[in-house]
Amino acid sequence: MAIGLGTRRRRAVSLDQGAATDATRCPACGEPLFVWVETLGYGAREDQVIDRCENCGLAVARDAVPSADHAIDALLFGREEDGTRVAIRADNAASLQAWLGAENWAELRPGGRDVHPTPKAAGLLLARRGLELRRIRHLIRPGMAAMWQTLLNLLTFHRDFASEAVSGRLRPGTGRGLAAFWIDAVVTVLAAIPTAIIAVVLETGAVLARRGGVIEIQADRLPSTD
Repeated sequence: MAIGLGTRRRRAVSLDQGAATDATRCPACGEPLFVWVETLGYGAREDQVIDRCENCGLAVARDAVPSADHAIDALLFGREEDGTRVAIRADNAASLQAWLGAENWAELRPGGRDVHPTPKAAGLLLARRGLELRRIRHLIRPGMAAMWQTLLNLLTFHRDFASEAVSGRLRPGTGRGLAAFWIDAVVTVLAAIPTAIIAVVLETGAVLARRGGVIEIQADRLPSTD
């Protein structure tokens, strides 16, 4: 009877074999998408299922999976260009904070980007537009802010409580109830400084390990072959 590593390898299945026959495909690499997390909504915020590609790591809402062209447009939105060089800022779905936060990851907020790339996914998408990935920078300051909000989200009933309350989108009589609102208010005040300190430590380590939450993608336009 055969046992051991060789046997386990023979039992491995491909992503296609493990996916449903009607699985939606990743706009970056074409592999099937699998469910990653489910975010619970409240009030005007709806529940969402977030899918992720197990090949390139790209994450996207299941009910809004874009085509490859639309995914590239979303990635390039707000880009800076200098001659043939393009710079893009994006959240990193392969980051430490995405792993820690899961459904509470701050970058999953409504109104944010529709596509949450990884460096690998970004390179694949950019290549479709004749752009060659040159460099990935992990931006520590915006990454710390996202890590801080992610940590707070782990402690509160409502995600992004402070910004939602200040904007007026969340009120004591809405969301998950009056008690949850005021508990979140107290927790946010008491935990703001301790979580900020922890966020600095965690995100600094994440950046050093190349797993920062916010990345700057630099790419060059390849010469046209026309």
